Amino acid sequence: MKYCPNCGAELRTDAKFCPACGYSLEQGAPTEDGSSNPFVQAATNEPFELELEKAEGLNITRAEIKKHAQKKLSGRYGEWCKTIILLIGANIVAGFIFQFAYVRFFTSSLFNLFSPYDYYEYYDYGSSYVRPFSGVSILWWFLVMIAALILMFLISALSTAVLQWCAIHTLRGNRADGLQIFAYFLKAQKNRVLKANVLIAIYTFLWSLLFVIPGIVKSASYAMTNYLLEKDDTLTASDAILLSRQIMHGYKMEFLILRYSFFFWNMLAAFQLTNFYVMPYQNVTEIQFLDTLYEHYVEQHVEA
Repeated sequence: MKYCPNCGAELRTDAKFCPACGYSLEQGAPTEDGSSNPFVQAATNEPFELELEKAEGLNITRAEIKKHAQKKLSGRYGEWCKTIILLIGANIVAGFIFQFAYVRFFTSSLFNLFSPYDYYEYYDYGSSYVRPFSGVSILWWFLVMIAALILMFLISALSTAVLQWCAIHTLRGNRADGLQIFAYFLKAQKNRVLKANVLIAIYTFLWSLLFVIPGIVKSASYAMTNYLLEKDDTLTASDAILLSRQIMHGYKMEFLILRYSFFFWNMLAAFQLTNFYVMPYQNVTEIQFLDTLYEHYVEQHVEA
């Protein structure tokens, strides 16, 4: 069994750092500020109050970040078309299945509840009284409805991962092919990307139950998870989430302001056609911010 030399917490055999105290097992002892380069020690107990901390700025404006993103996307919006079409199509299919199952389930339930009479039907071999909808039919449509909800949840979670990885590829000058990226998730990533994004979706949903705002704040905390997973293929899903929270500490407000600067663009995205411009633009802009923040963070703590 492997234990952390700093806090004594139990560790996985392949762990790179302690998830309890942030101690780097590769770098050795913590530095004077209680952290191991290039990452500082993560807090073990997160406060209930979700405050947006103040921190040193990145010395770059939102306008400059957006301008750089547009430059990287120049002439490359077409690469995103197939990915966006597939994501829109998947959401439409899942939504249709849910709505159809929802209508069938409640129609069956209401007919069964309020119809006082059985129906008399004739057959070649006789006749009998039958109910319009059986309990098996109601149960079936209920299960289909739940399955459709789960499918919509998974599509939403994985859409974030695919779009962010496409943005990373765009910034690096590679082709942004969402289908190939998704196949890469399944074949080469040992499900760590899928697991991380499902966990993020669950955590964000649970925090959102506290009057929505906490969920928005926590979504900023987890924003760098996919960036870190792509940057370091040795990180596990839990490690990437923890590091994202650590790096985003103090920069959640800046990130949220940047994200919601696309508010009116996203309202236009309801017409779907604008998605072919808004999705690439917003995701590349956000990843550009995260890339800048990561470099700033590493430089800051290497110098410390």
